[in-house]
Amino acid sequence: MELHRQLNGKASLYLNPISKDMMWKQILDNADSVFSLFTGNGEYCGSIELQQPNSNTPEIGIDLLAEKRNQKIAPKAVRLFARRVYEIRKVDCFLIRISSKNQHSIHVFEKMGAVKIGEEETAFSRFREKFRKTAEEGGLDLEKFRHLFRESADEIVYCYSLNPDTFLHLQRL
Repeated sequence: MELHRQLNGKASLYLNPISKDMMWKQILDNADSVFSLFTGNGEYCGSIELQQPNSNTPEIGIDLLAEKRNQKIAPKAVRLFARRVYEIRKVDCFLIRISSKNQHSIHVFEKMGAVKIGEEETAFSRFREKFRKTAEEGGLDLEKFRHLFRESADEIVYCYSLNPDTFLHLQRL
């Protein structure tokens, strides 16, 4: 809960009981695989997940608590996690999506050997556009929702590919 609050503030879907239950159901139904990350001395750091685990290009996502960032935890965790997934089931590559506003993560993943393969709208941008159209069709006063349309207007998502060769040749971390 704290990780999601730090990442999303009051907008965290985990703070809404209905969406929290839906997300937990998805995790329990094994649609995605989510794992907690801890330091060697047992301190909670964040989570790492594998989305579309049966795909030839599963997606890796990682979120760290603010106080655990910039300690080389993310690259080490991603390499170990990706290597283990690859040992269990060979994949063509791993997909990684990073917000254009997250320059630190972009730098970390590019340094790890991830290659940018494209760009896409954020999920929030798609939601915002659908909401705007629905609101207009329903005759709602969009002025009440103006704050939704300003938020993240210039944000996009960069799509990266992490090829297994970039971490398989590395010695054990």
